[in-house]
Amino acid sequence: MFAAAALLTVLLLVAGLIMGFAWYLTSRLVAVTHVHDTYPLRVLAVGTGDTTVTLTAGPDAAEPGSFRLAWPGGYGVVGPVIASGDGSVTRRISDVTGHLTVGQQAGIEPGRYIGDPMTALGIHYATVGVPTPLGEMPAWQISGRRSTWVILVHGLGGNRADTLAAISALHVLGFPILAITYRNDAGAPASPDYQSHLGATEWRDVDAAVRYATKQGASGVVLFGYSLGAAMAMVTAEDSPVRGRVRALVLDSPILDWQGTLNYQGDRHGVPAPLISLAERLLAWRTGLDFAQFNQLQHETSLQVPVLLIQGTADTIVPPGLADAFARARPRLVTYLRVAGADHVSAMDTNPGAYRAALARFLAAYP
Repeated sequence: MFAAAALLTVLLLVAGLIMGFAWYLTSRLVAVTHVHDTYPLRVLAVGTGDTTVTLTAGPDAAEPGSFRLAWPGGYGVVGPVIASGDGSVTRRISDVTGHLTVGQQAGIEPGRYIGDPMTALGIHYATVGVPTPLGEMPAWQISGRRSTWVILVHGLGGNRADTLAAISALHVLGFPILAITYRNDAGAPASPDYQSHLGATEWRDVDAAVRYATKQGASGVVLFGYSLGAAMAMVTAEDSPVRGRVRALVLDSPILDWQGTLNYQGDRHGVPAPLISLAERLLAWRTGLDFAQFNQLQHETSLQVPVLLIQGTADTIVPPGLADAFARARPRLVTYLRVAGADHVSAMDTNPGAYRAALARFLAAYP
């Protein structure tokens, strides 16, 4: 009897620990966070005239392409790797703002631009409010000569500055642009429970942006989303009452299947599959997230508009294989740009020429 009671106690303790860890995992996901620069690298040397910088080897230090190197109080644009070895990476650097010194902590960040369209790109814009049931969501509105608008939707924890590189490319093509915020963004109304719902409710703010553009005279819209923003764009194009206004989708590093993405992260970080499965069920209960709605590989007939799909092969957030499968399943609708060596939402930084060319070709069909 004593042994049975002791075993039961142990099992209850283990079950409590498992449930507690699953709750912790889901709490990390639903917590409202805003991505900020991080500094995991250290500056080992700075070339004469701030033309080169040598960094410790580490996260993204050797990723191919051009990126923003950020450090406390400054930033610059790092270009190709010109030397590496012995735990260090040397890259070209330009457009330095601030003072870069040996010993400083720094980090490679996707997107070379910060600020707003005027300060970063010299493009005039207006800050407008997109009406939603939660209040007005701030957005950048940029005029253009075409009648089709492009609505830009950043990813989870990001902000409108993440879309500045796309704004640069789209402005040249003449599109009116609306770069939106959604609930829980800095400066935007919060969700009633002050938690992220991982797209389950946030996509309705994309729906509101489509309605706003239509009232402003847009003949139709192209939804251009990054990561979770891309998933929300797809749900809008498939489930929203205004889906008939959506002419096309541009999806950069999209979350095409929330469960597949969570399983991918579990594998990468050594979290046992049963614990991830438990966390997924708990997450659905806490957020109202319908995993089936966000599983685009199951929606064979739901997709009705052309898609430009952009995916890096070295993505550490979403599994690149999902994009491969999505493109294979819909060859008539999907134009696929697969960028070798690009991490999550870094394709524009890794191969800007191919990115801009694909965007121009894909969007040439729209008035």
